[in-house]
Order: sequence, then C-alpha cells, then structure tokens
Amino acid sequence: MFTTLTGMAMMASAAVTSRPCDQPPLKGSVLCDETKTTSERAQWIVGQLTIDEKISLLQNNAGNISAKGIPHYEWWSEALHGVGRSPGVTFDTETPCATSFPQVITTSASFNKTLWKSIGQTISTEARAMNNAGHAGLTFWTPNINLMRDPRWGRGQETPGEDPFATSTYAANFVPGFQEGEDPNHVKASSCCKHYYAYDLENWGGVNRHDFDAIITAQDEADTYLPAFHSCVVNGKATALMCSYNAVNGVPSCANGRIMNGFARGQWGFEGYITSDCGAVADVDRSHHYANSTQTPADVLQAGMDSDCGGYLGQFLKRSLSVNATKPSDIDTAAEHLFAVQIRLGMFDSPTNQPYLKYSYHEDVNTTQHQQLALEAAQQGMVLLKNTNKVFPLSTTNIKTVAVIGPNSAATGVMQGNYQGDAPYLISPRAGIQKYVNVTYAMGCDIECASNAGFSAATKAAGEADATVIVIGISSSQEGEGHDRTQISLPGHQEQLIGEVAEASKGPVMVVVMAGGSIDFSVAKTNDKVAGIMWVGYPGQSGGDAIADVIFGAYNPGGRLPHTQYAKDYINNLSMLDMSFRPNASTNNPGRTYRFFTGTPVYAYGSGLSYTTFSYSSSVSDISISKSLLDAEVEKVNAVHQYSDTKESVENALTSVTITVKNTGDVAGSDVVLAFSKPPTPGKDGQPLKSLIGFERVFLQPGESKTLTFPVTVNSVSLADKNGEFAAVGGQWNFVVGPEDELELPMFIK
Repeated sequence: MFTTLTGMAMMASAAVTSRPCDQPPLKGSVLCDETKTTSERAQWIVGQLTIDEKISLLQNNAGNISAKGIPHYEWWSEALHGVGRSPGVTFDTETPCATSFPQVITTSASFNKTLWKSIGQTISTEARAMNNAGHAGLTFWTPNINLMRDPRWGRGQETPGEDPFATSTYAANFVPGFQEGEDPNHVKASSCCKHYYAYDLENWGGVNRHDFDAIITAQDEADTYLPAFHSCVVNGKATALMCSYNAVNGVPSCANGRIMNGFARGQWGFEGYITSDCGAVADVDRSHHYANSTQTPADVLQAGMDSDCGGYLGQFLKRSLSVNATKPSDIDTAAEHLFAVQIRLGMFDSPTNQPYLKYSYHEDVNTTQHQQLALEAAQQGMVLLKNTNKVFPLSTTNIKTVAVIGPNSAATGVMQGNYQGDAPYLISPRAGIQKYVNVTYAMGCDIECASNAGFSAATKAAGEADATVIVIGISSSQEGEGHDRTQISLPGHQEQLIGEVAEASKGPVMVVVMAGGSIDFSVAKTNDKVAGIMWVGYPGQSGGDAIADVIFGAYNPGGRLPHTQYAKDYINNLSMLDMSFRPNASTNNPGRTYRFFTGTPVYAYGSGLSYTTFSYSSSVSDISISKSLLDAEVEKVNAVHQYSDTKESVENALTSVTITVKNTGDVAGSDVVLAFSKPPTPGKDGQPLKSLIGFERVFLQPGESKTLTFPVTVNSVSLADKNGEFAAVGGQWNFVVGPEDELELPMFIK
C-alpha cells in the first residue's frame, strides 16, 4: 500500500448517532436481528442485493447502497504503531492527533509480550474513539508480520524483526490486544495480518514488488515464511489477512488458493475477510501476466480473496461473470465474508450493549496513560551495545554540558518511521538531553552526509563539552515503502563524522544509532574513543526522552537487537532476489539471519547490555524427550500444517526447562531471557545453527532471583525437510540461554 494521503483522507463511517439498523429499510430486518447467527445475517443481506450492488462492495472504497440501507464504508485504515494516516482516517481540528508509539522494530526489541498486547489495546481504543467521531474506520491493516530477510529491505522497520518465533509471538499478542476488550460479543477493531506471503522486496535490481516472483523452497516456507501467519490466525484470531503484491513460485499471492482457502481457511480455521494489497489484483493481470482481465477476477475470488484495494474488480468483474469465468457463488461468498466482519464489529447491532460506542476522542485519545505507555515502550526498546569501563550512565553532578551532534540528533518526524499518524508531540534527542543538562548543538551533516562542511563546528562543540552524543543513522529517505537500500553502510561521510568528533571529544562519547533496518556501525564499535553505543530504531513521540533517560541513568536499558547487524560487505555478492535463508555457496548466499548466517556479524541477534549484570542457572543437567512421543506429535503437526506453537501445543509440551535468572549487580534492571534450541548438527543439511523457542522479560532488584519455565514443544525440536514436512530428529540437541550461549543444557531425543 503506497499513496499520497495529503488532503485525501475520507470519512470512514458515519458518527455513531446514525446507524443503519435504526431506520428503514434495514430496521427490523434479518441483518439487524441479533438472535440470528452472523452467517445467517450475512447471507440474508447478500441475498437482497443485485449483482451490481454486490460488486460495488468488493473493494476498499465500498459503495453506498442507499436503496438497501447499506452506507459507504472505507475498509482501508492504518494503525501500525498508532492510528495512522490513510484513506479511512482523518486528522483535523476535531481529531488532531493520536498517540505515536515507537515503530514496530523498536517495540519488538523490548521482547515484552505484555507490552505488545498493551500497545494493541491502546491503539484500538484510540481507533474506536476516532471511529465514534466519524474520523476512522473499524478495519485496520496492521500488523506487518513479514520477516526481515534482507537488511536492505525498506519495510523491515515495520516488522518485529528477523525471527519467525518472535514474529509469531508478536502476532499472538498484538492481534488479541487490538481486537479484544471489555465487550465479549463484539470485535473492538479488526486487525489484518499482512503481507501474505514471502513479501520482503520493494524495488531492487530492476525488479519491483509488483512483478517479483519469489522463488522459495518448501523447507524455508515451512519453518520460516509461514509460522507468523499461522500464529496470527490460530493464536491471534485475526479477522483479516492481506494477500501481497508478489508471486510465490509462479503464483500471485492474491490468486493463491493453496494459502488462502487451503491453509488459512481450510486448515487453520480463519474466520474473516481477505483484502488484496492496493493494486495487487491488477498485478495478477498486468505485472505477473498470470491471467487476463476476464480470468483474473475469477482466479482471485475462487482462491479466497474478498476485497480488492484498487478497483480492478469494479472494472472487470461483471464482464468476467457474463462469460461464466467467475461464479456468482464466489461473489456471494466474498460479500458474506465482508458483512460477517462488519456484523462482528457491531455495525449492524443495537448500540445499547456496545461499550465501545462510548469511547470519545477527548477522553480516550492521547491520554496521560497513553503518553506514559509510549514513553515506556521507547525505553524498553533501547538497546545498549557498548559501555566501555561502565562509563554510562552519566551523572549530572559531573556532566554539565553535552555536545549533541549528528544527522538525527534533532530528529522529530524521523523517530516515527513510516505508516505514522499525527503525533501530539515529538521529542527529539536534543530536546530530551536538554532536560538534563545544557546542550551545545551542531548537526555536522544531514542524513545523506554528502559534505563535511559542518564537521568543524561539530568537533569544536565536542572539544568543549563534558560529554558528546552523536546520533547517526538513516531515515525514510534511505528506507521505506517502495524503496530498498543498495548498501548497508552509514550514508555519505557519517563514519568520518564519528571518527573526527570522537577524536576531538573532551569527555565520553555515546553513539546513538537511529535506523530501522540493519546497518554497519562497526566504526563506532572499534573506536576506543567511543565509550557507548545505543541502538534505538525509530522510538516514536517520546524517543528523545527515552534516549536521554538511558544516557543519564533514569532508566536502565534492557532491550535486545531484533535483527542481526551485518558488516557492510555482507551484501556485496548477495542478490535480494535470492529468497533462500539457508547458505548456498553457488549463489554467494552466506545464510540469512542468525539462524543460518555463517559469518561474523557486527552485533548478533539478541545482543544487548544493562547497567547491571545477570546470571543463569538450572537445577537440571540434561533433558530427555521420548522420540516415539515426538514422532506422534510431528504427525499431527504435518497433518494440519501447524507452523507455530499453539496454546494446545504449549499446554501439552513434550517437557519444560526451568531456568533461574539472578541480578548479580548493584542496580535494579530488566533482563530479556532468550531460550534457543540447537539441533544435533547445526548448519549441516539445512539445519539452523539455532532457533529461538522462548523468551521472557523480567525485572529484578539487586540480588533478586526469578525462576522461569520454558516449554519445549514439537516445534522446538523438529526440523523441516526439503519437502516442507517436519521430522523428528534423534540425538543430542541443546537448550541454550542467551545470544552468546551463556547457559547450555543437553537435550536427548531417544
């Protein structure tokens, strides 16, 4: 989805004072009869419509059928990390802003499931309030649960990172948080998991997302590309999916019945609607040349897609129907899916027992509690990567002036990332630090950093201040929708800026990295004059406060990197068109993500420091699992294409491992405990080097301990083969805690 939204936002729905079932012709109808099932109500209204009326509904900008009492509805509203600018959302004098949480890549660095759910709850509360004001829809196309396969991908910032387990867990928490609430009878706001599937390329090497055919192996599909979508449906109970622009193995996603009607609806129990990405139906015909304009409408509807964002069906569906390419029953089914979701949202129910209709913009948007949550989310997403000799946190007793330097040092809008809304305020790093000490500001250069003309002012400021903070990185000019990077090094002369400013600095230097995708900042890692490095992603409306709070010790950092930080030469011979995660010497693929990358990263997935220290221990020396039991469970998984842990598989885990984490330092802090499994022969025959199977974030006082229990499920200790089937592999596995294998316990499958 990509559009210019200035001045084009449309009223998504009428204010709650005017409801379809309050007046003829729908008043007293089956559609408005709450004693009927959702299916009965949807089928009835579809049965009342003409073919032209039905067709007008199968698009994001659904038609106003006044003769039948059906109002216009805009299905496209955004809420990735706060209610966002989109055709269904209006920011104006009545509804001027919404809470702008950190971009998802930053929130994911918290590894805090409770936080993810709370953010979902808060965003949907604000969404409902804006809908009640007539300024937003109730169907929001969030979250983005594609994986960050390649560090150059422009939209990696929107995702929870590179790991399928972490992304699956994000979906399993954010989606229920967004959809569920105080009313058990209605969906609070509809969540749409996108982009289904294997979508992670915008425009690279002369190939763009509209015509890209992603060639993936059955093995990668099973253990990497599909788990998050399985979790979104099975655990999250999402009410919507979005099929992507790209094709997979020759079949455009929006014409892929195997994944929509087959997996999602047939085996995973999906109950909701499926929209195309905007223009993706036209791509089936015009970009992929998979079918002509007569057959394309038939193919996408038969495959399970319901709504076309882009208007292609409105142009060609009736002709396709007239030559019997499209079946009338497929049109009815799509319309019924759309009405069913609207019914579940309460759009055709009495307002009497709908507490969500009481939410108001002035009482439920941009509240003090929401502002605090946005700050806490940013704080929890801060990742401290270097702290030489424990120089940080700084003390305001000793540090009176700080030189704030770098292209993102005064950033405001950059901190939101993309798919943003209008924030109530944006606190830059410079403004945040200024709340603690006096600041000398010198940008040095802009993001592109094509000139070093401003370096002399920057070095002068660093030479006179008690400490220096250099905020480097990239922005939407470097990464975003429709735009992939061609390099992962710092832009222009930013490396030179770090070196010269650090050399000139009188006091300690902290380098703050503001970026969504992976970037090589090894120049800061290896520079002895740089005492600290902190990765912050895009930290949202309170980003500057969160950064300053960590630097001055008001907040003890505990975030962990949600993606691998590669060296700049990682991409030299690696094509973005190569969709394989597993290493392949013949294609110059060194492996993608921590699970398969065979080289040395700048910083590894899961890296992160604290101002305190933690230790891990276990009361057991090894773990045993029955192979016959595992074999039986694997058969069940393959039968229903269960690609992620479910509530049932966790409750009936093969075994569990108990770990004790202790704060061994002298300050309170949070630790993210990451649990991995290592297969018997890591890296051999397509086996991952290790895979995340559990995580918990815990807060501990000095000397305090806490015991955590991690379930070991069938997904934890089985491997996908080349046919995409999971198999039980006997022998010695290892249960590992921490990104550097701080604790390792043998697991025997026998």
